[in-house]
Amino acid sequence: MKYELNDYHRNISDDELLEDIKRIANILGKSTLTSAEYKNNGGLYGCTTIARRFGGWTIALKKCNLIILNSQINNKGIEAEVLSSDIRKVARLLNKKTITCSEYSQNGKYSVDVCLRKFGSWNNALNAAGLVPFDHPLGGGTKNKVSEYACLEEIERLWIELGRQPTTTDIKDGKSKYSLHTYERRLGSWRKALEFFVDYMNGEKEIEEPVGPENEQSQPAQATTDTTRFMHKTKRDINLRMRFFILQRDSFKCCICGRSPATTPGLELQVDHIIPWSKGGETVIDNLQTLCSDCNLGKSNLF
Repeated sequence: MKYELNDYHRNISDDELLEDIKRIANILGKSTLTSAEYKNNGGLYGCTTIARRFGGWTIALKKCNLIILNSQINNKGIEAEVLSSDIRKVARLLNKKTITCSEYSQNGKYSVDVCLRKFGSWNNALNAAGLVPFDHPLGGGTKNKVSEYACLEEIERLWIELGRQPTTTDIKDGKSKYSLHTYERRLGSWRKALEFFVDYMNGEKEIEEPVGPENEQSQPAQATTDTTRFMHKTKRDINLRMRFFILQRDSFKCCICGRSPATTPGLELQVDHIIPWSKGGETVIDNLQTLCSDCNLGKSNLF
């Protein structure tokens, strides 16, 4: 299986971007459109790309001859300290040292887009508010300790959760545990991070994987039903490349119940040995399947 990235949008014309905004507005039968509505209803391009191209979402709407509501422009002149104060208020409400874009969007008075335009990034907004940025160890990030492999694992998690290639908008919306700056620092840029991820999954790049107890060497496993010992040809641990291959092969859905994180928020997918490793099953593609944590727990209870 060959993994490929979506087309890069740098060479997309202004007219193509505007036509796609109008297309989504027509589908929804609306005379105006929020960036969230565009993103969640099949918009082909990133909202950040559109805002950067035209200087803001409302300007893009104006060029599309769509109506601009007062609620879409009344935050434009908000002072930085007013925004910072509201970000601190949400942090106190949630009793947290740092908050994500999504948490602020759900509890804050102003839009995340206004904060990003004012401060340049969510980390800058957190800094200005006196909160702990994500790239700080106390903020859930690890500025100096986030490895390339950890970045790839997070891209994999986002891809599975969203059911599609993650975008910079997803990162700025707080869906990633790491900021865009982390990916840029470790892998050059967000696009380069995606390219590295795809090349790794296709076997065109190698990266040093963390070594755990199960990775150090193949150990014989003791069967649970008798005294037979199995001498394995493979390691029990399923590496990132094989795990993502199995998840994509199974369409990011549980092979038993058919649920996916894209349609069931919070659902955790796991890659499971069909014939348990403890009973002689090997870590090979034909013996692996995608299960949600609920079904995997139910399966394990049968053995």
